[in-house]
Amino acid sequence: MVRNFSKEPRKEGITDDEWMWKRNMKIGTWNVRRLFWSGALKVLHNELSNLDFDVVALQETRLDSAIKKFDNFALFNSGLESKKT
Repeated sequence: MVRNFSKEPRKEGITDDEWMWKRNMKIGTWNVRRLFWSGALKVLHNELSNLDFDVVALQETRLDSAIKKFDNFALFNSGLESKKT
């Protein structure tokens, strides 16, 4: 059975400005492999500043769990747990 769906998703309960912002949000992913080397966060900051994304998901950062605030973005990390030996 074929159904006719409207091409526009529902936007009940939000304003037109909020709708346009959500509709045009740019989301990216980046497998950075690791960020625990000297100067890595500075390089990350420079690269993300040059990109035009609203949200970027970073994988394999290998950083301790923390929130790091930069001038125009924040890094929320819930990663590396200390290894028990």
